[in-house]
Amino acid sequence: MANFFSRSNNDMKYLFRNKDVLNKKELKRKRRAKSTIFGLILVLIQLVATVLFLMAFYKLDILPTKYMIMLTAILVLFLLYDFTSQFTKITFIGKILAILLSIVLFFGYTAGENVNNMFTTITHKQYSTDVIDLIVLKNDSASTIKDTLSYGYGYNQAIEKDVIKDAIKQVEDKNNAKINAVEFSDWTQLVNALYDNTQVKLLIVSDSMKTTIAETDPDFNNKTRVLDTLKITTQVEVEQAEVKAKGEPFIIYISGNDDFGETKDAGHSDVNILATINPETRQVLLISTPRDYYINITRANGASGKDKLTHSCNDGIKYAQKAISDLYGVKIDYYMRINFDGCINIVDALGGITVDSGVEFSNGEDAYDKTFHFNKGLNDLTGEMTLAFVRERHAFVDGDLQRGRDQEAAIKGIIDKATSPAIIANYSEVLEAVSQMMITNMPTASITNLIKEQISDSTAWNIQSYSVGASDIGMYYLNIYNFTASCVIPDYDTVNLACDMINKVYNDEVFDVDAYVEQHTDPVTGKINYGETTGLSSTSTKTTVTSTTQSPVSR
Repeated sequence: MANFFSRSNNDMKYLFRNKDVLNKKELKRKRRAKSTIFGLILVLIQLVATVLFLMAFYKLDILPTKYMIMLTAILVLFLLYDFTSQFTKITFIGKILAILLSIVLFFGYTAGENVNNMFTTITHKQYSTDVIDLIVLKNDSASTIKDTLSYGYGYNQAIEKDVIKDAIKQVEDKNNAKINAVEFSDWTQLVNALYDNTQVKLLIVSDSMKTTIAETDPDFNNKTRVLDTLKITTQVEVEQAEVKAKGEPFIIYISGNDDFGETKDAGHSDVNILATINPETRQVLLISTPRDYYINITRANGASGKDKLTHSCNDGIKYAQKAISDLYGVKIDYYMRINFDGCINIVDALGGITVDSGVEFSNGEDAYDKTFHFNKGLNDLTGEMTLAFVRERHAFVDGDLQRGRDQEAAIKGIIDKATSPAIIANYSEVLEAVSQMMITNMPTASITNLIKEQISDSTAWNIQSYSVGASDIGMYYLNIYNFTASCVIPDYDTVNLACDMINKVYNDEVFDVDAYVEQHTDPVTGKINYGETTGLSSTSTKTTVTSTTQSPVSR
């Protein structure tokens, strides 16, 4: 090797000499010097690519330490080989390797940066966009906003005051006019004022609230039309949650909103699932709560009262998290918010999922504008089929309760696919779908810890699910929104049983949910009788579950 270094050093003397004055042997040495310089440039590029690649992946922190050490050692060995080969007779092989590795490493660096950017996007999302509808009667002569500048603009000052005032200001600034804003604190009075069409001729309301009004007034959509929509973008404070220790159990609140497009912090929460995850036992417990559960919720202005669970998110995801936390008496570590587009895009990016349906059914137009048929048992679903599967509720006798079970089945299918080797082929599409359609307060370190644990231990996850039930379904007064709507009264025996199972997962117990539920099911009535087996009253609304080691349940 020393001879080759010495020879290359001597070759360099001829590098800048005029080839016209060189003999045949000296010309050969000149060409060899050029080849060496070219090879060293390629190795230098390889060095830059190696450094960038390793920096990106050390920053990403998704590979276990032993794998990162092995990867670094291999790349350094390749770099040394390609460098030394430039001074030997196998210089051609070193050049080819340097070119190929540089391409791969630059591609890997770009992929690593994309992943880092994805984590930043979903864990530090700073803005939320509210869609505001400007609604007039269907037979109103107005065709543009300019035609309504003399109208009375009615809005609910008790519910959406700040965002509506921003929308009114946007209309005023755009049209250089002063709007006659009429405040109401009761939705029924506000809607009736629009119908009367004297004091109020235009209703200004968020798109999510329009859906809520239509739930209680079936004729609302037939009597009115949306004249125009506005978008109000506001800053959202994403408070990063605490990083859990490696292997420590944690709970994620999964909220799904009923919108398409960009995921919003606020809006209805039609999917409400508590995922309790124990990395040590590889156990996952999914607890589904009906969207229409009649429970205590709290608003941003401090008002609280009995209302639908789905409405708890109208002021933001943290208020929905509080409602779920209060219902179960459980400390929720993280939240995850996803919308309908996210469901379609993520499933398609994964290459489809397989779900186990408990019933055979076809979805209606309310669930999706295409009709799909689902068999009892295993079904291979695309993104569109998955969305129809998790949204349908009118096809079932128990409506929203079965929809909750279907949502759990879909999430299980997504987890199964996302933790399988098949995701590698579609990783870029998955990352793009996730970054655009999901927000979470889960710290990046917690996400990367999970990925590292999955790489280190490929043991399959034991995913169990349970849906809490209802003791009654009927029309109840919504204290927050001041009208009556169809609600589901919680069956607190099932809620207590869910809390008990959460504790079991936390305490490293591996169990079968179906078998455990059967132990607490009355063989005559088929109902959960948690009280008789634990000493609790079946009418209890507070869990008193105990735990031998650690417990997320505080009641």
